[in-house]
Amino acid sequence: MKLFSCTLAFIATLSSTIILAQSDILDARTNYAIGETVTVTGIITSGADLGSVRYIQDESAGIALYPGNDWTDWSAEPNPGDEVTVTGEISEYNGLLEIGPNLTQVDVLSSGNPLPDALVVTPNQLNESLEGQLVVIEGTTFDAGGQIIEANTTYTFISSGEDGIIYVRSSNSLVGTVLNGCEMNLMGIVSQFSFDGYGGYQLLPRGTSDMLSTSGVCLTSEVEQINISSSSFGLTWTTDVVGDSEVEWGLTPDLGTTTSDLFLSTDHLISLSGLSPGTLYYARVKSTNTDGETVISPIRVYATISESSGNIHVYFTGSVDTSVAIDEEAMSLGTSTNDTIAAWITSAQHTLDVAVYNTNNVAIENAINTAAANGVQIRYIAEGSNANLGIDDFDSSIPVHYRTDNEGSGMHNKFFIGDADYPETAFVLTGSTNMTTANLNTDKNNVIVFQDQSIARGYTLEFNEMWGSDSMVPDAVNSKFGPDKSVNTPLKYIIGGSPVEVYFSPTDGTTSAIRQTIESMDYGMAFALLSFTRDDLADAIIDGSSFFVSPQGAIEEIGGTGAEFETLTAAGIDVHSHQGIAGQLHHKYAVIDYSEPLSDPTVVTGSHNWSSTAENTNDENTVIVHDERVSNLYYQEFRGLLISMGVINSLEDENGKFVMTVFPNPTTDVINIEVSNEYIGTEFTLSDINGRLIKVLNINSARTNIDVSGLELGVYVLSSKKLNSSLQVVVQ
Repeated sequence: MKLFSCTLAFIATLSSTIILAQSDILDARTNYAIGETVTVTGIITSGADLGSVRYIQDESAGIALYPGNDWTDWSAEPNPGDEVTVTGEISEYNGLLEIGPNLTQVDVLSSGNPLPDALVVTPNQLNESLEGQLVVIEGTTFDAGGQIIEANTTYTFISSGEDGIIYVRSSNSLVGTVLNGCEMNLMGIVSQFSFDGYGGYQLLPRGTSDMLSTSGVCLTSEVEQINISSSSFGLTWTTDVVGDSEVEWGLTPDLGTTTSDLFLSTDHLISLSGLSPGTLYYARVKSTNTDGETVISPIRVYATISESSGNIHVYFTGSVDTSVAIDEEAMSLGTSTNDTIAAWITSAQHTLDVAVYNTNNVAIENAINTAAANGVQIRYIAEGSNANLGIDDFDSSIPVHYRTDNEGSGMHNKFFIGDADYPETAFVLTGSTNMTTANLNTDKNNVIVFQDQSIARGYTLEFNEMWGSDSMVPDAVNSKFGPDKSVNTPLKYIIGGSPVEVYFSPTDGTTSAIRQTIESMDYGMAFALLSFTRDDLADAIIDGSSFFVSPQGAIEEIGGTGAEFETLTAAGIDVHSHQGIAGQLHHKYAVIDYSEPLSDPTVVTGSHNWSSTAENTNDENTVIVHDERVSNLYYQEFRGLLISMGVINSLEDENGKFVMTVFPNPTTDVINIEVSNEYIGTEFTLSDINGRLIKVLNINSARTNIDVSGLELGVYVLSSKKLNSSLQVVVQ
């Protein structure tokens, strides 16, 4: 009996040994399928700077270890220099091969071991064969040199003429430090984030020691464009040691002209003059210190003010509340939105470039075909994973180019560029809407049109990068989408006297720009979003709120992975669910300080949902408009949206115009009554449900606060003889 038991034990042990055979990491990566169990031994090369993920490497390869949420289920948390034996299942997360989260063994064999030597590579060599390994890229400079490094953000770098990206997690000690704008040796772990498992390779620096300067002079700020006119602008920057100031510039990336100042300083300014209106200029700055060492910024593109009208037009598909209009009533186009966009399409006289996620609306199709019949040269980019049924009806002369890698939502832009080389007729039309009948007729969307040549030319650069050329024929070899794109467009324009910023995802740091805009609020914020899953943007809203600053919002998608709705409501933010209400809330906008002209009223809008997919993977466009008029138009839409959701109760006159709104309703202590100008001075009465008079209210301003904290809980009636109507007010 004992002999039999021992035999069984031996067989069981042997079986276990066969199933959990020791492998080197290369064998684990190449010969084990997803879900199979493997055992490996190697040196841990990363710590908490990369979150809960640890990377392990032996002489053959490297791989990620993922324990799930954290390492609390194990006796020790692996640290850099630990030799560890790990057993677990092979899995894959957005292209990243890893062991876990189903780990069954984690044994620390020894600590304090030297890390593997970092392999010297170039950006283009970051691929699957190096995933999980420690590497170094020499002679690296960053596009955003001088920026403060932010959490959960990607940054583009250049080495030997090749582009690459790093990703910085919130747990990384790099967060809050300055991204040096000097040449450095960049070290880190090769990782991947790709929905389809192809491409998306990035470097993960493990802290400040992975970014070692090799230069005696560094940029300590971004290069900023100032004093923009139609014929000149200035470029400013700072360095860590004194040096001279020099700008190389021209009409192409070849530059060709140099303007310099030999005065030694850490604060630098070079003004460029004699420029042409509505023109894009390429430029880079240089500073040389007293030892002859030089720092050079990446080449960037800058725009002068155009001779176009600079008019900005705004349209909405949903209802608007014009009672809060300042100078101009917002336009709710409803089901005629497609006709208005069609009119803009047919206004193009020479060229029309279109980048739209999805199209199936007949009016839009017909307008594009009409423009083609009128001799307009049309180019069209679409997302390849969509049906895009409208494209089937395009004139055969219209070339169409698709993004086909299926990462995220892919080519998610919504923009039209008309007559970019003609200041009289140039325009850019963008916003949140796809060219589908549902988006245009029933969903809540916004459209914004800029009649400006400079921004049209900037958008054309982005279009050409996706198209692969500046000709009528797309070049599939040179075409770039998503993370493969570069920072190649102006970020700043002056349109109609108002500053306008433009960001294209995923290269331009869109989320950072949105966060900075949120942080600028002094009085209030209103946001309407389809999707909101970014922790950093939610934190910015929460941190910016106070007794005097009360952000308001509406969100369509309130559940799912990473949704911020519950986080915001738990923090006391006045945010409301649009889920289940007819007509999808498809907006992606925010309005900052909409009623305070002295505090820089600003609108953020475009195709970019507030998500990591939009930030890191998709092709998106975002505009940030610093303009009181435009901000008020969007605020009118926001108020109309809340009224349609029942968040704000309102009364309309015989023409359907909102003349009075009451909010919050229900309330606990205070109600706010807002009336249009013609009803200022009107007497209102507040009665209980049985008609007993409670208060007589003289409304002598556009907004009046009424204290109802002393009333018993229940339903009350607010009425006016002049309006010949009433509203119910609930005190709870």
